[in-house]
Order: sequence, then structure tokens, then C-alpha cells
Amino acid sequence: MSPWPLPGCPAPWAPAPPADVIGVFRIPLAEIAAAERLGAPSAVLNGFFPLAAGQGALSRSALYYEPARALNAADGLWLSLRAADRDPGTVPALRRALAENLLNLYAAVAFSEWEALTRQALDGPAPCEQPLDALLDTATRLAGDLAGIPAGWDAAPPASLPGRAAGPLRSFRELDSQARIHDELAYLLACAVGEGSGITAVALPMYGSMSLGLAARAVLPAARPGLSVHLLRLGFHDLAGAGFLAPDGSVLAGLTAPPGHRARLADAARGSRVLVIDDNVGYGTTLRAARRLIAQHGGTAVTRAAETAWHLYRRSGSHDIADAADLPSLRPNLHYSAQARLAGCLRRGDAAAYAADPARRVRHSIGEQMTDAYQFALAAGTWTPAQLTAMRRELNFAAARWDEPGVPPPPPRSSRA
Repeated sequence: MSPWPLPGCPAPWAPAPPADVIGVFRIPLAEIAAAERLGAPSAVLNGFFPLAAGQGALSRSALYYEPARALNAADGLWLSLRAADRDPGTVPALRRALAENLLNLYAAVAFSEWEALTRQALDGPAPCEQPLDALLDTATRLAGDLAGIPAGWDAAPPASLPGRAAGPLRSFRELDSQARIHDELAYLLACAVGEGSGITAVALPMYGSMSLGLAARAVLPAARPGLSVHLLRLGFHDLAGAGFLAPDGSVLAGLTAPPGHRARLADAARGSRVLVIDDNVGYGTTLRAARRLIAQHGGTAVTRAAETAWHLYRRSGSHDIADAADLPSLRPNLHYSAQARLAGCLRRGDAAAYAADPARRVRHSIGEQMTDAYQFALAAGTWTPAQLTAMRRELNFAAARWDEPGVPPPPPRSSRA
């Protein structure tokens, strides 16, 4: 993983262990045993961190991808985290895995609450957003903890998770690799939100960018005081049925957030430059709509996605998103089929299949893949000099700072689901 700490953040007590393409890492069995001696419940450790034959334990299990089941074990996770904090130097990888699993669970519940409050506001008086804000605060502090920012649980305890969520709990598997999130935030701080950028606010669509958004809420204001970070519910793939666009093409802002969060974004955007960053750009629909939404609020959007579906350029000579991404990323996207396959192994408890999956052993490095993407961008001939300059800046930054595993290629078109 890239060197710690992030600019503006204190150094964490332990560096992150190397993670694979979806963010899973190994936990030494000695740490599991040490955590049990410190008082962590064995049932929690066994349930969340499955054994991988001869290779320790994995940092994720089926419970990571089934938050509705994990909800009942939240107290046990907190108990385990408190136990680990009695002697964190003996269980660094396990402590990090506990924080990541708690963050994933809070993100799922917060998203469900966000959707419920947004719908409620459309049908009646403005709902109370305090429970949602408490969930987001705890999730943000967990994300900050992973980046080296003290969470301060003694001074302000975490919000309690409800016994029952406001709606279905979804699994976040698009961009929830903490290694990639760390690298993306480091790039943003160095190259996108500095004083000369004029950026005063950041907005992130929550569906695929939920984990990135929570980390941004923790890290960016700490590193750039005065910079505000906002979440919004906006998307045209997984959320395609929401109908975000009015007949005239404007964005129906009431569908994107509960009233309080919507008002804070509108205030921050008015007369300002807002960086909009999504997890992935394929056809650019979400980024274009987000740009339109910021304009409706009286601001100017600068758009970016942490990953780009460069394989679409290979498949179609007419594909082009140069009008959607102002700060295009050369990082290729991790195709949903590979995500689903790897997550499926963990959900089945099949550690052997997980270890043998070719997506975890890619021949080309992320730097080589990004260099290849830059050549595609040059050949396309549709990117502006400013966009190509931004690509080169990202490429140089990645060469010096990023240590991510390569991304597996998408399946052939004929085998797509």
C-alpha cells in the first residue's frame, strides 16, 4: 500500500497490510489468538474472519457482504475492537479488519436511512435527520480511524445501530478497497483540491462511492480546512429505476438527499467550484447529471471518477466520455463480474476457490495498465490538452505513490451476464 500518512493526517499506529484487488488482506493466526486473550469473543472472530488454509485468516467473510445478518453482531464487533485497543500493537491487522467491517455495516445502515428519509420528505413534512447524521458521524470516524485520524470514542461514543434497518441493506463492493481509497484521496489532496484549484466543496454519489465518500468526509476537511464534503444519492446503473431526471433534463434534487443534506450542498455549491467524484465512469451519465445538479444550485462542477471503464473504448470505436470527466482517471475499473465472483467465494466460505481465482493474480501492474489507458486516450483524439495534462499528472503521481494490484480484464462481451 502507499506510504502513510495522508497529507494533513497524523500517522496511524500501524501501516495497512497489503490488500488484494477487492481490498481483502490476511490476518496472522497469532493475532486471532491474541485478540481472544484480550477478550474478543471467539464467535465474532470466527464468524467475520474465516480461515484460509495455511495462510492465516481473511479480513472479510460472508457477513461482510450480508449486512442484514451482520447487524445482529454489531455489539460483538465493537467489543472486539475495544479488546484489540487494549494492546493494539499485538493485533494490528485484526484491529484494522474489525474497523473495516464496522465501517461497512454503518455504511449500509446509513444508506438505507438516507433512502428512507429522502422518500419520506417527498410525501410529507421534513423528517428528523438526527439519527442519520449520528450514523454518518460514526461511519466517518471509522473511515478516519483507518486513515490515521483518532476516532475519539471515549469523548464521543459511536452511534448505536438500530435493531432493524429502515429498508433493505445493500452490500458495498464497488469501491470499498481501502488501499484504492487511500490512493485516490492522496491524489486528490496533491493534484485536485489544493489552494490553486478553487475547489471549496466535494460531492460524491453514494451508491458506488459510499466508502470513498465517508473517507473523504474524514480526511479532506482535516487536510484542507474549509473544504466541505457532501453525499448525494444519484446514479443511472444500480439506481436506474429512481428516475432522477425531469422531462426537461433537469435533475430532480428532491430524490438525491433528505432536505437538510440537500440544503447544505446547495449552500456550498452556490457561486463555488465543486469537485464531483464517482467511483467509476462508463458512459458518463451520472457525472453529467451531477454537473447539471451543481449548476442548478448555482455552482460549477469539476467532474472525476476514481476508475474508468477503458475496456469500452476497446470494444467500440465510437465510445467517448471526454465530455463527462474533467479530471479523467487512467485507473481501469474492476469489472462487476470479477467483484461478484470473488464476493461469491467469500459468501460461500470457499477460501480455496477465492485463493485460486485468477482475478487475484494479474500479470500487469496498475502502472502498466494506466500507461496503456493513456495511449488509448491519445489515440481517441477527443480529450482536450487540459484533460491529457491531468492524466499525465495522475500517471506520474501513481508511479511514485500507488502500489495497488493490477485489475483483471473484463470478460468477453459474449460471456457477460
